[in-house]
Amino acid sequence: MKKHQLLLAAALLSAAAACSNAPAGAGGAQGAYQRGLAALDKGQVQEARIEFLNAIKANPDDGRIRLAQARTYLLLNDGVAAEAEISRARALKVPLAETHHLMANALVLQKRFDEAVAEAAKAPPAHAADAARMRGRAQMALGNAGAAGSSFAEALAAGPNDTDVWTDLARFRRGTSDVAGAVAAADKAVKLDPRNIEALQLRGELTRTQYGLAAAMPWFDRALQIDPNHIPTLVERAATLGDLGRMKEMLAETRKILSIQSNNPVAYYLQAMLAARAKKFDLARSLFQRTGGALDDKPAGMLLASAIDFETGNAEQAIARLQKLVGAQPDNVKARRLLAASQWRLGDAASTIQTLRPLADRPDADSYVLTLIGKAYDKQGNTDLAARYLARAAEPQRRTVTALLDAPVDEAQLATLRRKLAASPNDAQLQIQLVRALLGRGLGAEALQRARALQAGSPGVPDAHVLVGDARGILGDYKGAVEEYRKAANLAFTEPVAMRLIEALRNSGNSNGAARVLELYLAQNPQNVPAQLLAANAFLQAKQWDGAVAILERLRKRIGDRDATLLNNLAWAYSEKRDYRSALPIAKKAWELDKKNPATTDTYGWLLYKSGSDRTQGMALLEQASRGSPTDDQIRDHLAAARRG
Repeated sequence: MKKHQLLLAAALLSAAAACSNAPAGAGGAQGAYQRGLAALDKGQVQEARIEFLNAIKANPDDGRIRLAQARTYLLLNDGVAAEAEISRARALKVPLAETHHLMANALVLQKRFDEAVAEAAKAPPAHAADAARMRGRAQMALGNAGAAGSSFAEALAAGPNDTDVWTDLARFRRGTSDVAGAVAAADKAVKLDPRNIEALQLRGELTRTQYGLAAAMPWFDRALQIDPNHIPTLVERAATLGDLGRMKEMLAETRKILSIQSNNPVAYYLQAMLAARAKKFDLARSLFQRTGGALDDKPAGMLLASAIDFETGNAEQAIARLQKLVGAQPDNVKARRLLAASQWRLGDAASTIQTLRPLADRPDADSYVLTLIGKAYDKQGNTDLAARYLARAAEPQRRTVTALLDAPVDEAQLATLRRKLAASPNDAQLQIQLVRALLGRGLGAEALQRARALQAGSPGVPDAHVLVGDARGILGDYKGAVEEYRKAANLAFTEPVAMRLIEALRNSGNSNGAARVLELYLAQNPQNVPAQLLAANAFLQAKQWDGAVAILERLRKRIGDRDATLLNNLAWAYSEKRDYRSALPIAKKAWELDKKNPATTDTYGWLLYKSGSDRTQGMALLEQASRGSPTDDQIRDHLAAARRG
């Protein structure tokens, strides 16, 4: 018998005495009740709910059945229904002492966190572990990390072998960025109860961050073997399938979710996202509306709704939503790009520049951002700045160890951070902010010293290792940076960590190692755009044109003909295969997107000349490209070759 059944047995045996005068028709109720317990024992929560409903219908005045159904609703994350059943059980004389921890759980699910803390405080010692973990969950939601940590410590002391305590402890540790601690706690929860679906699902989520999308799937599958209808796991599996690019499977999974829970908002969101990717924006809007507003204030929902608005001509509505999102998440790159595109569509060059500057001034700014801000400056008449950004857009994308840091701070901001940290020396977030600020100003030695102190105190936090790696890289110690990034990657093999590790390996002379890391990351995250662009660039540099074409065509299919640099590279790869029929239309699209960019002008001009399609226009474009970038060796070579005839 699993933990939730043991809890029920303890609570319900005492409740049975209050219900001993059950009516004669209770035989059917008893059978359904037993079948419900058996279903719970197998982890089949939806089936248990149905059996308990039948038992209640046969005998609505049996408090033990009401409490069993309450527990089932808690496992289904339905706090409202659970509270109603607990209240009915209390009215049927089930001892209050057996319900406080359950009511606290129901209140947590309803986000009534202060009430949950008060309710949990009433629980007797017999339910100390559950009461303490409910306090911890409530306090964590309220932002009281210290109090939450103390509550989980109490829960662990009261229930050292309680699988649910370890599961909640894993969630708490993940919430405080202690990835190593979260993984260890989740593993302990699974070891204590291999059929703990919540622990298996959480382990899958942690694995998704730790190793990648593909590695997470076996954990979700393992949970669904226990309960094929477990909605939260089905949702996580569907989302992961979507990120893996397995769209047909994702669609099938969302349909299964909706067959079980017809109003599930995440399932409709995923279907809307799929429709948007297929450029069926009216369908996407219809599907998103079926979420019933549940995701309107969630970043993913706000971003998708804004993208639909943008594509259907409602730029003003997109801007209003995106300004709110960027205000709450200033580092959300996708939101900033879409906000700027919406502002540009309305002809607001000043706002476009203001939105893009934090991205455009980063060393890893992509060609779309650089091109758009260049066009915005050009519209304002600032041709010098426009030329500077457009020239950067024409260069191959480069990443540096500071690429993903915050925008550099000035001396006054740095001094403010130092004062704040002196007043709160144990504030990890302030420590991270100060280290990033020091790195941004090139103060590598002090940054390294502070980052090492942070790393020593938080060995399970990936960002601590990343900061040490950044500092060592800035100081020129690329091999040392590789060592630190590998530590971070073992905890969280995310895009920022992978990109840093690849760059550090290349800078340390280990190009083969960099290629292996890129290959591994793409195997786990095949839809990741920055990684695919790195792979395409590697093929281009190696003159492996077929490989470059394959990747760039896949990206073009996903994002459309909007990225001039991507199209330019694709046209060049086709031309090197002597496939001018494919190359010329793509080169023309790249040039039309960015006519003032010397790179796109040179490529289109050279292909027109070299292919013999239109040598007069080709020569004119090569002359224009040379004037725009007179020091570019490749552009000079193309023009010289054309002049020689």
